[in-house]
Amino acid sequence: MNGGIGTKWLAGTLLGFPLSLAVCTLAILWLPGGWQSGIIGAVTASLPLWVAIISTSLLFSSSRAAWLWLGAANLVCFGALWGLRLMAVPGAAA
Repeated sequence: MNGGIGTKWLAGTLLGFPLSLAVCTLAILWLPGGWQSGIIGAVTASLPLWVAIISTSLLFSSSRAAWLWLGAANLVCFGALWGLRLMAVPGAAA
């Protein structure tokens, strides 16, 4: 049962939700009003993005690849958010 659909789906579900939130948060930080002006749109966009990530996770060749790629994407996105906060980018530290 190498590369079963259940474990790929689980990777997309568990790692996709924080990834979709991080991607939407990174997107609204570049809006003119910062996160205050785009928070509703970001929260609304995170659900379809999460579903897209779950669906895309089924395309990986193995469940291990799904867990590794989605985990790495989470590290990159949350690392970028953390880096923006350390650099005191307006809107990122609030």
